[in-house]
This record gives sequence, structure tokens and C-alpha cells, in this order.
Amino acid sequence: MPSRININGLITTPEEAKISVLDHGLLFGDSVYETLRTYAGKPFLFSRHYARLEHSAAAIHLKLPWTKSRTLEEIRRTCLPGECRIRLLITRGAGDLSADIETSVDPAVIIIVVPLVAPPERIYTDGVEVVISSVRRDSWFAEIKSGSLIHQVMARHDANSRGAYEAILLTADGKLSDGITSNIYMVRDAKVLTPSHDAGIVEGITRGVVLSLAREMGLQVLEGIFDASEIGRVDEMFLTSTTREVVPIARVDGTAIASGKPGPVTLMLLKAYRSAVERLITED
Repeated sequence: MPSRININGLITTPEEAKISVLDHGLLFGDSVYETLRTYAGKPFLFSRHYARLEHSAAAIHLKLPWTKSRTLEEIRRTCLPGECRIRLLITRGAGDLSADIETSVDPAVIIIVVPLVAPPERIYTDGVEVVISSVRRDSWFAEIKSGSLIHQVMARHDANSRGAYEAILLTADGKLSDGITSNIYMVRDAKVLTPSHDAGIVEGITRGVVLSLAREMGLQVLEGIFDASEIGRVDEMFLTSTTREVVPIARVDGTAIASGKPGPVTLMLLKAYRSAVERLITED
């Protein structure tokens, strides 16, 4: 797959791209990141992603080396023709072989752009199967989009080994949190239920849009702490993410959700989200 890499303003091919082996992003996962996509060739909701990047960076005492406008300019300059998936990564930079952040004084900016591969249409028409992962969500730094992603790596392996599209992570005390790279939702009696900040979730950019749309449509939205047993009593489930939009969940651990087909609220929100893209794309 063709791709383009921008490291500190220098655009290269993947084969030419280089960072120091002493970069603390590599040694300690000491980095923050955002994943974006384009619509009509434009980075979507960049300002919201950048605001979350600033929050993550401040939480780990990492100074962003570029301004917001410079970052957007470099992303645009790095994008490929057609729709793109974009990973924006800020690392602590090279330092001593020590976890001491004071030894790294030159953060690195890495922009990785690859063509966006759209999910197959059948996931929207048929829904997907997810599993409850044995991997627990580490809620200590959950709201920070950091490069320390071993929990997600292990949960992805868990899902793959069980033939599932996605895995749901639970909190340490067994409450619903979020997916590997998604937020999750249940629908019961036309109410949208979703784990709250207190469940250790990463509050997704797409999540914010979808919850706003649900409220605009007159749906009641309940954010809270939910036990995994709630899944057996819902009418619908779905997940959201930047690159996949709104995906119906048809089965959890092999058991069908209601009829085992995408539900009307889920499909209504998917349609509303796709319509909203047309006005939101002008936000930046």
C-alpha cells in the first residue's frame, strides 16, 4: 500500500523514514497521537482532534513543537490523492536510556498517511460480531491518546484469535468501557446508553458527533457505568470510530443482539452521521 511519511517537516517514503532508536516514543511509548481521516480530500474535524492532542500532551508534560496551523498545513502537504487515513504522532524525542523526561528536549512530529480503505458495505447491512476481551482497560491514563498501546495490541490479538471484528474491553471491576479503537453503545427502549468518562473510555471525536445527533433527533442519551450483563437486555448495539463511522453490532460472544440485524436507531444514526459530514467538513 502506498504511503507517505512526514518527519519534522521532511516528507519521505516509508523506506527512507528514520527516527532515533533512543527516541522515548520508541523506548517507553512516550508519545501522543491522533488518527484522522479525510472526506473530499480534507482532514475531517481537525480542530477537535488537535484540541484532544493538546489535552493529551499537557497531561504528560509534552510541549507540542508546532502550532495548530503549522500542523494542519503539514498534514495537508503530506496527504495522498484520494481519501486518506492519517496518524499524527508527537514523540518525546531522543534522550538517555532512562524514563526521565528531562533528558529529551526535542520532540518529534511524525505524520503517517496511507490510503483510506473503506470498510466493506456488508458490515453496515449485516452488522458485526464482537467479543468481550479478557484484556482489561487501564483507566489510569485512558483519556490520554498515548503511544502506550499494549492493552489494545493484546485485545486485537484476542479478537483476531476468536474471529471477531472488534473486542470490548471492561474496566478492572468488570464494567463496560470501550472497544480497541472504538466507542460502544447500547439501545434500549429508544434510549442510547454509552459508557461515560468514569468507565475509562477515550472520548472519541465521532462519539461526540453521534451523541449530539442523537439528542437533536429527540433520543434520550444516558452516559454512565454499565455492567456487561446489560448487553443481554438491549434492543441494539453499535460502535463508532473515525474511520468506520457508525457500525451495527449484530452479535456479542456468539449471541445475537435482539434479531441479530442492524436496528432502526443504529441505521438512523448512521444516515444522520453521513449527512452531517457534508456540513462538518467546512468546520476547519
